[in-house]
This record gives sequence, structure tokens and C-alpha cells, in this order.
Amino acid sequence: MEISPFKNISNRNSFLNNLDGRVKTILFLTSIVITTFLSHWYLITLLWILSLIGYYTLNIPWKKLFKRLIIPFGIAWIVFLSMLFTNGHTVLTYIPFGKHHLNIYVEGIMLGCLLFLRIVTAVTIACLLSFSTSMIEILETLRICKIPGIIIDLADMMYRYVFIIEETSRRMHMAQMSRMGYVGSWSRRIADTGKIACYVLIKSIDKSISIYNAMLSRGYSEDSVENLNYFNKHIPKFDLLISILALILLLILVVINIVL
Repeated sequence: MEISPFKNISNRNSFLNNLDGRVKTILFLTSIVITTFLSHWYLITLLWILSLIGYYTLNIPWKKLFKRLIIPFGIAWIVFLSMLFTNGHTVLTYIPFGKHHLNIYVEGIMLGCLLFLRIVTAVTIACLLSFSTSMIEILETLRICKIPGIIIDLADMMYRYVFIIEETSRRMHMAQMSRMGYVGSWSRRIADTGKIACYVLIKSIDKSISIYNAMLSRGYSEDSVENLNYFNKHIPKFDLLISILALILLLILVVINIVL
């Protein structure tokens, strides 16, 4: 899968795009954390539906969201299948394999569905955040929340240079195809792909070392950006009201989850 669809899309005029970046970052990250703790499928489904409604307001083609959900969706299915056959004690049915069989447990189905919904909902909320908020706003909000600076700097560099690595990989792939590199047996194509992956990895390591040395030569340190203030305005009152109402809704979901 290409990495290009994972670039932020924050230049569209919509309700979520106009919200303050600090509000969106804290709100969506809180929603992701709460999603991982909810133990009732209908509460998680409600959050998923709300996130899909939020994505709809962005006026972005659904294809972009589906591209981001392909890998998490596959992982969610693997988790679901692993729970299906390994968790529980009440056998619903079984799948025969000669003299042996795999039991399908009722508890495994319930837990698998719950984990499946958690993964898909959390990723959808994360996509909603990335589509509606620029990366610099997300990182600077995390800096305000006292996340260690080294983690934020690493995340910033990873985001900036992962697209360069993708472009390098694409150029090498095209060069390999022009030299008939993918013509031959299956093992030959696997070997060509492995060579490209190794070269891209080596190039990325060399690039990271040179960039880090350049940063050190310019006086970089973990605390060098503590005094920078990206947000020079207070959160608008309307955005603050929206965040309070949303947090109250999340708190209500937590209370319902605990009571039930």
C-alpha cells in the first residue's frame, strides 16, 4: 500500500476543520483511550457511528478512509479469529480436521467482536483526527500536554521523511521494472523485492544519521524547542464549549459502561 493517502488533509472548509487543533487533538485522543476501555459493543458502535458522521462532514471521498482501514481491518480479523478458537469454554460448534477439530466458543465470538469493534473504532477516530488536523497542531498540542520532547521530535521527523522513503522505494521499483527485474520465477521476484527493501532500509538509516548529525551541529537538544509557542491565541469560546459537551458525552458513556 502507498503511504501517500496517509498525508494529512486539513485544507477543506468544514465544521471539524474550523475547530481549534488543541480541542480536536485532546478530544479525539481521549475518545481513542476510552474506546479501548469500553466493554459493551453498543457503546463502541455508537462512538464508531459518531466518528463516521464526523468524517462525512469533512466532504472527503470515502475511498480515502477505506484505504486507511485496510491494514487495521485485516489485523482486526486476525484478532477476531484468534479469539474465536482460543477463548471461552462454551462450545458453539466445531470445524473438523481429520481426526482433530477446532472448537468455536461463544465467549470467543463475543470477545472477538468486542476487540474487532475497538480496533476499527479507534483507527477510524485516529483517521478523523489526521484528516481534520495538521500534524504540527497535533504535535504541538502533545507538547503542551507535557509529552516528552524527544518523542514528539521523533514523530515529527518520521512524518516528514517517511514520504521521502516512499518516493525512493517507488523510483527503485520503476528502475527494477525497466531492467526486467520482476521477470522470472516467483523466487526471483521475491529476491528482487527483498533487495529493494534492504536498499531502502540502508538508505533510510544513512539519511537519519546524516540528519541527526546536522541537527547536533546546529545545537539541537531535547529541550531546545521548549520555549517555542505555536499556539499564540486562546481557545475560542465556542470551540471550548464544544469540547466540554463532547467530554461530558464521553464521561456519560464511561458511566453507562461501569453501571451496566
